[in-house]
Amino acid sequence: MKKIVAGSIALAAFVGATAFTIQAVMNWKIDSEKAMVKFSLTAHGQELIGNFKGATGEVKFDENDPANSSLRCNIDMSTINTGIGSRDKHLQAKGFFDAAATPFSTFTSTKMERMKEGYLVTGNLHMKETTQAISIQMIFNGAGADAGTFTGSFFIKRSDYKIGEVDDEISDDVKISFEIPVTKIN
Repeated sequence: MKKIVAGSIALAAFVGATAFTIQAVMNWKIDSEKAMVKFSLTAHGQELIGNFKGATGEVKFDENDPANSSLRCNIDMSTINTGIGSRDKHLQAKGFFDAAATPFSTFTSTKMERMKEGYLVTGNLHMKETTQAISIQMIFNGAGADAGTFTGSFFIKRSDYKIGEVDDEISDDVKISFEIPVTKIN
């Protein structure tokens, strides 16, 4: 009987410690209402800017141990906003983002390391039917112990992801910048 009770106590302690460890690692929630992913490129001789809203995902982040950190962020392609509704529908169509067939673009980190300023996050960006390895330099601005915002920017080529036709009218290079507020999960 003593062995069963001792074993049960040991198992409960192990499960409790494991749950605490998992909670400590899975410690941030994306504020989807405030998260913003912006893009800009040159189209027909002018700057075209727009954004996507409602980022979701999982963030495991430890400022002191970035190698043990990871993030996965999903962007809903149907939330594209350039300020012109007909253009937004055109960009959601098959020739561009094909939002009906591939409604989300996803970045999944594979490595995070501390830089002189901020962090270098390496991972895979999946858009439409293509996945490319990219690196993103980002900053974490803490707002106390329980909140903060990840910010950064990077460039992609539309042609790498088969987003629209490459021609002289629309640049192939697209700048993507983001502000992803997070709160610590207790």
